[in-house]
Amino acid sequence: MQSVLVIGATGDQGAAQVAALRSAGYRTAGATRDATRSCLPCGTPAVPLDLNDPASLGSALAGFDTVFLNLPSASFSDPAVVIDGFRHFLRAAEGTGVARVLFNASLYVGDEAKGYPAHDTRYQIVEELLASRVAASAVCPVIFIENLMRGWALPVLRERRVLSYPHAEELPVSWISLQDVARLMVAFAEDRSTIGRKFIVGGPEALRGPETAAALTCAWGETVRFESLPVEAFAREMGSLFGGGERSASERITADLAAIYRWYNEARPSPFTVDMEALQARYRISLTTVYQWGLEHRLLA
Repeated sequence: MQSVLVIGATGDQGAAQVAALRSAGYRTAGATRDATRSCLPCGTPAVPLDLNDPASLGSALAGFDTVFLNLPSASFSDPAVVIDGFRHFLRAAEGTGVARVLFNASLYVGDEAKGYPAHDTRYQIVEELLASRVAASAVCPVIFIENLMRGWALPVLRERRVLSYPHAEELPVSWISLQDVARLMVAFAEDRSTIGRKFIVGGPEALRGPETAAALTCAWGETVRFESLPVEAFAREMGSLFGGGERSASERITADLAAIYRWYNEARPSPFTVDMEALQARYRISLTTVYQWGLEHRLLA
């Protein structure tokens, strides 16, 4: 791996990957749909690219031997458009001779379709990618701890000191940081034995809701308590936040998220629980605990 293009570099997940790649010494650039932009805010060179414009892809991928691929969420975007964009990319990658692709699925991906659009779109992409002529790996983070910084969780955390999330109180959750996902992707890209494989990744510990709140309490020096947010209430809020003011879009998002979060809570074994001991040892990576993350992100200030 010599030169890496990060598709999705302007989002939080891609930005963390850019930082990890630069820290590891790789020549890195970030893709952007804005053809007038020459560099990203962090100073990384920008490459014009639009997954929905196949003609733009060949020249954008030329000169890069590796691509870190991040795609829009099928919870909030049309799944058909997401899959079409992926297929445009895959044909271009095969045609230009990209040597390595690391796909960040952004969520848990099982070994079969589950009937939920967000999951099944990612499942289809992973299956097609790993069956392609490209040397590819898929990384599937179960849940990002940075979700606690988003609009659906942060206000109540700051105003009421409540960690409110749609998890059953006894559900063990392996929260993982964006930075740790990026570090793992770099490690997998450097290891050819990961080609053709899918990795479910999480943080170094599986904490129940009250345990997560206790870890944040210790980090912040203020009492935080956990509140199991009803799935339906969470889904309605997300539909309102991401529906763009369109009733049909809000209703679709609400229905899809309610269904998949009920499954997240009820499935056994839990999709949110991962044993990361072997991967940490193999790649000599010490993953970030909730307490450590809390020390670095003092959200109650």
